[in-house]
Amino acid sequence: MDWFKEITENATGVLYRITKKLHESQSQYQKVEMFETAAFGKLLALDGAVMLTEAHEFIYHDMLVHIPMLSHPEPKRVLIVGGGDGGTAREVLKHRTVETVDMVEIDVEVVEVSKRYLADLACKLDDPKLNLYIQDAIEFVHDKEDIYDVVLVDSTDPIGPGEGLFNRSFYRDVFNILKPDGIVAVQSESPFLLGREVPQIFTKLQSVFPLTRLYWAPMPCYPYGTWTFTYCSKSGMEPIIRRTDEAEEIEDECKYYNRKIHQASFVLPNFIRKLTEGAN
Repeated sequence: MDWFKEITENATGVLYRITKKLHESQSQYQKVEMFETAAFGKLLALDGAVMLTEAHEFIYHDMLVHIPMLSHPEPKRVLIVGGGDGGTAREVLKHRTVETVDMVEIDVEVVEVSKRYLADLACKLDDPKLNLYIQDAIEFVHDKEDIYDVVLVDSTDPIGPGEGLFNRSFYRDVFNILKPDGIVAVQSESPFLLGREVPQIFTKLQSVFPLTRLYWAPMPCYPYGTWTFTYCSKSGMEPIIRRTDEAEEIEDECKYYNRKIHQASFVLPNFIRKLTEGAN
């Protein structure tokens, strides 16, 4: 019996029973692995950290995408930072207002492996509305202004190739690349990671954007099973649904997101709320 093991903070870990190793390679940036698990379908790991399982990925992608997208009155141009597995692009392209999606992924190996093994996630990576750029997103967003309605930061953890995507300078460039009513959503780590990452990310975003709101969701395949996201608005727009008819359509296509979840995800347990209060 083979097992995949992920250790977190040298303090705890999780095991997945593996029925088959499908892929292993060392890209220019990281170790890329794909496994078939006994219980959760395929599992993608980068540098030994679980990025997704087929059984659970819909929660993460629904929450990263649909809350900011439906909070915008008419998102036509969207930028995805990271997201090489294709799940974020798949969800963005469910929105009928979208005309162009630019996706910037630093590691082409992640894209190619996902196309080969994760057909349900990567199904929109060849969509005519999507432009894929294999380059560093930090360079891509620098010195650009007023281009995108929504930016989605689907990054890895703040180590390795994803580390620079958590810097204030990057967030400032994201602010600039947004149109005046633009919105950004970022994955902002687990509130159980010794309480460090969430307030650090929130503080940096809060120093750049006039409105910053934390929201959360269960994420069974990530450390501690709970994950946060941060919604930011360049103009101060609160994260409320602005396209009700389309929200109904999107809801019918989603396994996790619905209009009540949209509202409820911003109701924070006290211990998470205090993390953001401490960031003020």
